[in-house]
Amino acid sequence: MKTLIINGLVITAQGEQPVDLLIDNGKIAALLTRGALQPTVDEVIDASGLIVAPGAIDVHTHFTGSHDFPEQELREGTRGAAAHGVTTIVEMPHSLPPATTLDRFVAKRSWLERNCSVDFAMWAGLDGDNVDQLAALDKEGAIAFKAFLCSGAPDGGATDEKGLPRLDDDGLLRAMRELATFDGLIGVHAENHDILLGAGNELRQAGRKDTRAHALAGPEIAEIEAVGRVLAIARETGARCHIVHVSSARATETIIAAKPEVRATFETCPHYLILDEEDLVRIGPNARCGPPIRPRPVVDALWQVLERGGIDMIASDHCPYTPEQKLAGLESIWEAGMGLTGVETLSPMFFSEAHRKRGLPLSEFARMTASGPARAFGLWGRKGAIALGFDADLAFYDANAEWRVEGAKFHGLGKWSAFEGMVCQGKVVRTFIRGVTVYNHGQIQVEPGFGQFVTRQA
Repeated sequence: MKTLIINGLVITAQGEQPVDLLIDNGKIAALLTRGALQPTVDEVIDASGLIVAPGAIDVHTHFTGSHDFPEQELREGTRGAAAHGVTTIVEMPHSLPPATTLDRFVAKRSWLERNCSVDFAMWAGLDGDNVDQLAALDKEGAIAFKAFLCSGAPDGGATDEKGLPRLDDDGLLRAMRELATFDGLIGVHAENHDILLGAGNELRQAGRKDTRAHALAGPEIAEIEAVGRVLAIARETGARCHIVHVSSARATETIIAAKPEVRATFETCPHYLILDEEDLVRIGPNARCGPPIRPRPVVDALWQVLERGGIDMIASDHCPYTPEQKLAGLESIWEAGMGLTGVETLSPMFFSEAHRKRGLPLSEFARMTASGPARAFGLWGRKGAIALGFDADLAFYDANAEWRVEGAKFHGLGKWSAFEGMVCQGKVVRTFIRGVTVYNHGQIQVEPGFGQFVTRQA
């Protein structure tokens, strides 16, 4: 099957190019000078007026850990990913049971194989007791290994049967030593457990149940300190590390400063760039996440890091809790599910805020949504760019289309959004995965199970 895409503005590693794309057997086969002699193809798609970007890779999703209907969530929720330009997800290990052993990882992979409409990779989890399993999990295709330095439980245990316990410093050191032996990647939720515990206990003892109490319970210093600790152990062991959902600009500066000596990457999320603490108070439980949304000066400082090219990638931290799980926080913020929906707003909201409103170059948009994740997580060479031999994973944007975020229209069970009512400038109108149209102007074109398992490239 050969497809020719003509008249689009194509985002490549070299920048924006008015070229035509030849796709052959699901791969990018040629970038052709516009107007040159057209090859014989099976299909011609006219992308006039559209931006053709590499499909987004969302390295941080929780489809299987937010509620008790994981396979339904995968079936319905990954259709939402496809409809908004996300062509590959990297699913976190949270599930019942969590993917911390080889058997559990393989069983969970079968859920995704049966139900995903987009391509997928998988994290395995670190629980302090499975160091001897890590090499086998890597051989089975685990793309990275998730660790928490904190827990909602005072003793550091997992807060539910789907989750992971806190990894103490000895466990973190041992895990990173082992991962370094096969060049595995550790991803860390970096917040200091004791600082969070102390701040939260003080607020609860004072009878605080309001939304701002959640912000106060996650002070920025907890993130800054924990990031420094991870980097110190990464420097000692030589292990690759990735810091997830960084909300603190000061923490990002620490990571950036360490990069000459430490193989470190990090992600931030749209909600840390678009919302601030006053929005958290206004929105209520639907904006509760960890780390919490920060005050505006912190948000502004994070944008400064982004605008000078310092942020490696954007991820959603998609947690599709049911509306009921979030509304439980109306009486007490401590009862609301901890996390935000995000896979359907990841790319378009970032396109709107960063490119349309702030003028971020399209090449930087593509780096942060596609090539940055692909390089850090070992998918480069197959995913992450519009380049010869890469999978033809494409998102077609109409930069002039406006739409309003309505959580009730989301796919999956998490039909709510912290961005509810916000206007997004730019809309995905078509999505390709491996050269196949999976979404086109409001219609999903593939069945659950279309998505393929991907892992580190040699």
